[in-house]
Formats: sequence, C-alpha cells, structure tokens
Amino acid sequence: MIHVISVSKSYIHRGNHRHRHGTKKHWHMYYVDDDGKFKTKRISSLEAVYYKALKLHRYRYICINCGFKFIALVKSHKDAVECPYCT
Repeated sequence: MIHVISVSKSYIHRGNHRHRHGTKKHWHMYYVDDDGKFKTKRISSLEAVYYKALKLHRYRYICINCGFKFIALVKSHKDAVECPYCT
C-alpha cells in the first residue's frame, strides 16, 4: 500500500540547471511505500485526478495519555488517530 503525499507538475530532468524555453512539465506523484521510503512516479493527467483524491497529510499529534509526539498520515485533521506508543 502506498501513501500519496503530493501530486504536482514538475520537469522530468530536475536539478540545479536552467531549463530550455520549450520544455514542458509533467505530472508526478510523490508517495511513501511500505518500507517507509519516499519515492516519485511519473503519472498521466487522468491518474493525477485519481491520486489527488487519495492524498494524505502529515500532521503532528501529542498523545494525552503518554505525552509522546508522533506524526500521522491522515486524510483530514478531523480523523480519529490512535497513539502508536500507547496501543
């Protein structure tokens, strides 16, 4: 299962060099895989609409019971989150 972090347009060959005047941007999906590694994948414009709906946000939470800070990937700030240290 992948966790989509962002979907945006960017250049294929990015880096610290200037792009030519006629270069085009393409859709890319930025995600975290099961191993916890951050990855990028080039996608089509139709896939971009689909993956934007699946996009998750990284929010920081503090557990009321144990007081630990942790980061959770949730769709909305209103979603219920369980502490990984207490459970």
